[in-house]
Amino acid sequence: MRTPDRSARYDDQVIAAAREVFAAQGFAAPMSEVAKRAGVGVASVYRRYPSKQELVEQVRITAFRRIIGEAESARAEESDPWQALVRFMRRCLREGSGIGTVLPPMDQQHTYSAEFRELQRGVARAIEALVDAAKRAGELRADVDWTDILLLLKHLNPALPTSEARRAEFRARYLALVLEGLRAGGAELPGPPPDRAEWQALCDNFAMS
Repeated sequence: MRTPDRSARYDDQVIAAAREVFAAQGFAAPMSEVAKRAGVGVASVYRRYPSKQELVEQVRITAFRRIIGEAESARAEESDPWQALVRFMRRCLREGSGIGTVLPPMDQQHTYSAEFRELQRGVARAIEALVDAAKRAGELRADVDWTDILLLLKHLNPALPTSEARRAEFRARYLALVLEGLRAGGAELPGPPPDRAEWQALCDNFAMS
């Protein structure tokens, strides 16, 4: 039986491997590829994660925790609200962040855990706090909502047939362009942002981390 520390290390290995394999090969990649990348036996992966959807849920949970951590660090360490938002977005999209993993749409037949749903709501709260602070400071345009930022992170991280290092370069390049459009004082945006219900529907049916 694995000790708690060993179990945590094992989970970290497998989740990191799954993130890399799914990003490179897509969700159709077999669990054997995940086991091979993690350096463990495929049978042990199935014992811990009986289905691929359970493994993907854990990949998402890990990403949620990192997103919340990045948002909290940005607010604590950046005195300027705009710089806090910029730092948050850059760090979410940087190479090796583990946040921008391209995953399949959420499986409507899979029952997601209470932990998953609470972290999903926590992501929304953390980003909303960053956005509200930047708007109160007059630095973020007033017609941008926190849901816009979440969807922008997804749009800036498409599945591309190249290395993670090159994908990270693309993400940084296009984020720099997008940030100029987020600053206060620009032309009015067409159409409204998604509301909370629409965002939730998109989370459940689009390929989101």
